[in-house]
Amino acid sequence: MKKELIILFILFSVFFAIGCTGNNAGNSANPTATPATTSAETNLTANTVVTPLNSTGGQIVEVKMEDFSFKPDSVSISSGNTVKWTNLDSAGHDVLGTDFKSSMLQKGDSYEHQFTKSGAYDYICSVHPGMKGTIIVK
Repeated sequence: MKKELIILFILFSVFFAIGCTGNNAGNSANPTATPATTSAETNLTANTVVTPLNSTGGQIVEVKMEDFSFKPDSVSISSGNTVKWTNLDSAGHDVLGTDFKSSMLQKGDSYEHQFTKSGAYDYICSVHPGMKGTIIVK
């Protein structure tokens, strides 16, 4: 019995030592970089439009699907910009316009469409037709 206790104590000591030395989080000789945040990242609200550059040099404008509505329900953009719709509801939604159509978006899914021609583009969620929005391209 005494032999088993000694082996158990040795195994416990080895595992404890491995757990204490396996992480360098507190080691000042090897600091970990913390990503910087911008005010756009830290102050987002349901109606905030975020406009980072897309790969073609235009901007991406965010529209949220939340509380069975598009937020914001109307956005003005320049030709060449992209609109990105993101579903935050637990129900599925889609985006249906004259010149564009998404698949069914589940919670967390997104759809993007780049607008290249000036005009007003009305759209709806075909599952919930009361959800309406407009993109105005200048």
